Amino acid sequence: MTQEELLSKDVFIDLFNKSEIDRIEQEDKLFIEAKKLGIEKRFKDSLKKYEKLLIEKIKLDDTTKLPKCKYDIVENFNWGSYTCGINGITDKFNTKFSYIPVIPVERYINEDTKKEKVKIIFYKENEWRELIVDKSQLSINQKLLLLSDDGLDVTSENVRYYINYFNEIMNVNDIKKLDSISHIGWKDNNFVPYDSHGIFDGADEFRNIYKAIGTKGNYEKWKEYVFELRKHKIIKILMAVTLASPLLEKLNLQPYMVNLWSSLSGNGKTLSCMVAMSIWGNPEIGALRLSSNNTQNYYSVVASFMRNYTCYFDELQIIKRSKYLDLESLVMDLCNGTEKGRLNKNSQAREVKVWFNNFLFTSNDALVKENAGEQVYNRVIDVEINGKIINNNGQDIARIIKENYGFAGKEYIKYIQNVGFDIIFDRFKNIYNKILEKTNATDKQASSLASILLANQLANECIFHDDYILQVEDIEEYVNDKNEIKTSIKAKDYIISVINANQNKFEENNRYGECWGKMKEDYKGNDMVYKFTFNAQILQRELLKGGYEFNTVKKEWAEDGFLEKNSAGRFIHQTTINYEKGNYVILVLT
Repeated sequence: MTQEELLSKDVFIDLFNKSEIDRIEQEDKLFIEAKKLGIEKRFKDSLKKYEKLLIEKIKLDDTTKLPKCKYDIVENFNWGSYTCGINGITDKFNTKFSYIPVIPVERYINEDTKKEKVKIIFYKENEWRELIVDKSQLSINQKLLLLSDDGLDVTSENVRYYINYFNEIMNVNDIKKLDSISHIGWKDNNFVPYDSHGIFDGADEFRNIYKAIGTKGNYEKWKEYVFELRKHKIIKILMAVTLASPLLEKLNLQPYMVNLWSSLSGNGKTLSCMVAMSIWGNPEIGALRLSSNNTQNYYSVVASFMRNYTCYFDELQIIKRSKYLDLESLVMDLCNGTEKGRLNKNSQAREVKVWFNNFLFTSNDALVKENAGEQVYNRVIDVEINGKIINNNGQDIARIIKENYGFAGKEYIKYIQNVGFDIIFDRFKNIYNKILEKTNATDKQASSLASILLANQLANECIFHDDYILQVEDIEEYVNDKNEIKTSIKAKDYIISVINANQNKFEENNRYGECWGKMKEDYKGNDMVYKFTFNAQILQRELLKGGYEFNTVKKEWAEDGFLEKNSAGRFIHQTTINYEKGNYVILVLT
């Protein structure tokens, strides 16, 4: 280092912009250099002069100038009692608490919650960075400290200075106020992001999904390939599923699940769902294709964010092996369309998130199991694949939909807005009634399937113009017969199979093993029946093994004549078998 370099203003500016600890270390190094050059006294004198300038807050050339950015923070910004420059922030007592400029520039008022968020910008490593945070995060020590993970120069030592700074700056300036949204989908009669006049203020982990909703590439090229794929019924159904989501809220329909499954791999499950999601935007993993490996709470959070868009989760079998997540509980939680109520740490009720979309899964087996309750059957449409959906050009299709997407969704939303939901609802009722007439579907499942057929009709009118439109006959195979899915009937079939496998346990003189009760022949009119007097406790135990509850089915069993009540009209009989008095249930088998 030369004498001129050592005594240059840049050396002293750099020195005083360092932290106190780093400054001590740097001063020692500079003194050593001054001693080598024989100008130790001159260096000390210059150091004192610059230090005096700093104390008096005299600007050192352009050190307080801020780099250009897209916000008006140079001419019209009021810094109050603070000095803010490229090298940090100093308060009125000349205490430098930040070594980077940090500035609140915008306020967002959420259109739904009316809660306020603030955008702050800070200059670090030669670039302006942005953060959107809850306003409370700028006024509470522990919350503000968390922003250090995002690069903000905040520590336990300077956090109070930051809080006072933010408070003053936001009060002495008219910080720009903007409307914001934290979910996509319907907002009154507008559809976000297509008709959004607000700014997205949601969590960072959803920014990729938010950005994925949009257009890329060439619409005609997308159509060319998709028209050919729609010759397969499954592709047409999957696309209709995603197009049905924006209809649910407006038609007052509950969310539901569609599970595309096959025990074989390589038949195009994932790619087919990606084709369907390309209607709305980028169908890649991390965008509109999401992993199933999540907590139950995360599913709810994603659903509330996507609101009126189909949530597509790939490879559901991943969570079927999880001991922390119950599939039947997940189905009920998601299809109820609302999260569980919770209290915050101040014992105040938190805002309850809601959603109105459907859910698309891929899996290697059916989602609904034999012992599932009626409510699960009502909310799930299991679509089994037999053979390949997409043939040998799968790689070409994948490339096309990753490079061209998002046009059809925008066109579809505009079309249904123009048609109007009064007309759309009349069309829905017509399809719904046809499904009830032609199938043995429950009301809930008929509603879900009707929304899919309706969406296919609407999309065909504005986008696809296929020669063939999906009919009730095309979805009939996915209907769960309401007489077969009743929990009481399934439990009855189950317990009859248990009785048939354990008839020896109903022999009165059985001295080996467990005695469950007794069996006797009787007549019901002219028909012979078999009455099993079944130990009530053992009956409940055996039902639980199959996933059923006696108290859930006993009333319907009695109404169907499968369970015989006692003389007092009760379900339990007190009687004696093998010299042991106890509580028994009498089941009547024909």
